[in-house]
Amino acid sequence: MTDPTPEPTDNPDHNPVVTETPEPKVFDLDTSEKKRMIARRWVLRITLGLTILSPLVFILAGFGAKFGLWSWQFGLGTLTREVGPVLLIATLVAGLIALAFALLIKPRKGIVIAVFAIIIPIAGFANLKATQAKVASLPLIHDITTDTQDPPVFGATIMAERNAVKGVNTIDYAGKRAPTRQRDANGEPVTKLVSALQTQAYPEIRTLVLSEAPDVVFGRVEQVARDMGWAIKDSDSAAGSIEATATTFWYGFEDDISIRLRPAQGDGTRVDVRSVSRVGLSDIGANAARVKKFLDALAD
Repeated sequence: MTDPTPEPTDNPDHNPVVTETPEPKVFDLDTSEKKRMIARRWVLRITLGLTILSPLVFILAGFGAKFGLWSWQFGLGTLTREVGPVLLIATLVAGLIALAFALLIKPRKGIVIAVFAIIIPIAGFANLKATQAKVASLPLIHDITTDTQDPPVFGATIMAERNAVKGVNTIDYAGKRAPTRQRDANGEPVTKLVSALQTQAYPEIRTLVLSEAPDVVFGRVEQVARDMGWAIKDSDSAAGSIEATATTFWYGFEDDISIRLRPAQGDGTRVDVRSVSRVGLSDIGANAARVKKFLDALAD
């Protein structure tokens, strides 16, 4: 009986054909589902970009002005007050859309990005709202002094620096007035004396009287000024005067400070301080807070 199994041969043309087992067929996603996933991917990318960009604009606005990359008007006015809020709104809208896509399309992806995109604008608008409320509650002044009848003056060094600033605020105090939010019959802002506005808003800003003599107090005064990070521009122990400049962390606004020491009754010392912004109408309470912090530190 003949064996039907063919014998192996060295001729490849006569080798048996080996058939490969086909792999299981992978069915493609539905076309509409593919489109939804692609749309979600792009929404998440845009949302992530806006989530990074929106706070970055506010940061760049402040530091760009501080380091001279652009003017404080561009940083505070254009970037912070105009561009920034638009980006926050865009981020919030993108975040809401991204959250809907993340929850409705399976597998669920991008929820964390969407949540951050919603939280950041809400926090940003809350901060802007708080700042606006603070501005509305304070007078539109930028010149604070413990002695409104005879405020400390500034010497040649600081005056030269101030005069080099375009649109610098005046340091003339007698009769100095500032606009209020009240309107007259013609719709124009009612103005009041800066001294009156300060006394109403910051009644705690007063001359500090210490028991030590001026020559004893002078060293403490200068040290406290340095501890507060002020740049000392002039120091005269004989005249009892110290002049300095404070630079704000955001936008790099420069405010000038004049400290004056005079003898008081009983061998004591009267310490008067004046802090004036170089630019801007309202200081949002910065000068008053600076003067109070200085007096509190000196009194301890």
